[in-house]
Amino acid sequence: MNKLFLILFSIFLSCGLIKKTDTSEIELIISLQRTACFGTCPIYKIEIYTDGSGTYTGTRFVENIGVSKFQLSKSDINQILEFANKIGFSNLKDEYSEPITDLPTTFIQIKDKKIKDYTGAPKKLKNLEKLIDQIYLQEISD
Repeated sequence: MNKLFLILFSIFLSCGLIKKTDTSEIELIISLQRTACFGTCPIYKIEIYTDGSGTYTGTRFVENIGVSKFQLSKSDINQILEFANKIGFSNLKDEYSEPITDLPTTFIQIKDKKIKDYTGAPKKLKNLEKLIDQIYLQEISD
């Protein structure tokens, strides 16, 4: 009887020690960061993850200073990803820059593709950046 109890207890104890492995890890899928200029350009970063969660970090010259969390719907994320696909985001240059000073830089990332936009980026890229801003602003105002 003691052996049976010991075996059952061991099985019960070992079941509690086994952790399930989550194969669907939450990853960064969309990121938009705007940096400083010599004036009062807004400095902030928006990060959106595969589960729809997001983090906003406002640094300077923005209404919301600090870190805040938000949640986007799958349709909001899909709207951004579909627009990125439509404009050929993955085929755009990695950097748009000219020898000019005093401009803010925008860093945008969709999945694994990152682009540095200092100046001279195509209008379609600027529109994608605006779309990310608009969807974030719409979410926090609801």
